[in-house]
Amino acid sequence: MGKRRLIRIIKRLNDPRYIQYGFSHYFGKKIINSKLKDLQAYHLGHDFDFESINRKKLFKILKYASKNSLYYKQLFIENQIDIKNREDFFRIPFLDKSTIREKRNDIMVIPDTKDYISFVTTGGSTGEPLGFYTLGSYDSEHQYFLYRMFGYSPGDKILAMDGTIIPKDLLSKNIFWVRKSDEDIPYGSFALSSQYLTNENKKIYVKFILDFKPSIIRGYPSFIDSIAAYISDNNIELGLEIKGIELTSERFNDYQVENIKRAFNTKIINQYGHAEASVFGYSIDDTLMTYCSPFYGYTEVIGENGIHVQPGEVGEVVVTGFNNYAMPFIRYRTGDLAAYDGLEKGIVRLKQISGRTQDYIYTDDMEKVLLTAIVFGRHYKAFNHIEKWQIVQNTPGEIIFKIIKNDDFSIEDQIELHDNFYNIAKIKAYFEFVEVLPLTKRGKSKLLIQNISV
Repeated sequence: MGKRRLIRIIKRLNDPRYIQYGFSHYFGKKIINSKLKDLQAYHLGHDFDFESINRKKLFKILKYASKNSLYYKQLFIENQIDIKNREDFFRIPFLDKSTIREKRNDIMVIPDTKDYISFVTTGGSTGEPLGFYTLGSYDSEHQYFLYRMFGYSPGDKILAMDGTIIPKDLLSKNIFWVRKSDEDIPYGSFALSSQYLTNENKKIYVKFILDFKPSIIRGYPSFIDSIAAYISDNNIELGLEIKGIELTSERFNDYQVENIKRAFNTKIINQYGHAEASVFGYSIDDTLMTYCSPFYGYTEVIGENGIHVQPGEVGEVVVTGFNNYAMPFIRYRTGDLAAYDGLEKGIVRLKQISGRTQDYIYTDDMEKVLLTAIVFGRHYKAFNHIEKWQIVQNTPGEIIFKIIKNDDFSIEDQIELHDNFYNIAKIKAYFEFVEVLPLTKRGKSKLLIQNISV
């Protein structure tokens, strides 16, 4: 054992906060695995009610934050919040990204000098990157739970199709994948990267999938859909027994789901979450209804009036994480929009996670139009003839479609897209046909580039 590592261990053993966390996390993993077995049994038809434990976990993090975090201690006093009063929870002011940046040191409970907490950054898909500290979560336990719902067995190979950066020496050999560490196994033992995909090298990507023979694939919908389109267009028979494909980290369209399902001949899993680790959403069947784990966080769907919406209504997803004792997030505004489908035995259901509150395009007179109202939940025939697309707005009342089209794209597809956007929102559409579209630094596709500042 190295001297530096030994010193770190000694420091931890003399830190009561680490000792408390270590024991808590050890027993917490055992408890969460037991509860997740109950959750799996529930979805298989057994009777459980998780509302009581969900409320107990909420009270526990509220009590911890009110006692140990300067920010929450002051916030609860100023707003006369009694954490024992259930109704008072709904009077706690929302937490947003700007508050986290401004008050980060006050929100934190464990100093950032401690080497057992981690610093995490989000990808900034809203234009607002965020950094914060965490003790981690029970995400990997939830991933295994979700895989088991689709027949996972120990030893099954999981492939990540994400934005991993590949070393230059591998790229020079046309290798676009890399082995991950053992700690990453729930998220894929190998990563196949979206960063380097072109029309010319898609056959190399497909060959790797054929050789690797994954049991489960987990990754970005746009990336997996691009590969699926190539498989279908070239009539490639994979001959693989894939138990499920988990779509995560991006929004997706119905046509992408159908493309992926057809090409890979398997079930589709929807997984919803954030780097902030305050919600873990998952689907269990072809409806792709999102269920929010009652052991991971407390989920609300809030309307523009600041009040929880009714079933069937759309609002912003607001979450309270149960497991980050380094820097608690209480009533955190995610910026995501979803249709609330009700509460089932303590499990919040989200019927459709359709976009972000920031995903607006603007009419001539600067009226906001939610992009998801035009794009998601509708099936355009043109989608069958588009490999990838992006919407850019530089001028109110006008948008530019940047489209990577396939051979079947036609003038009728242009007319369909143009007329729908104009008829619904009085937005004029122009078209640019391109070979590639830029990805974010994490290898994700961004649907909307909004260049109008409000």
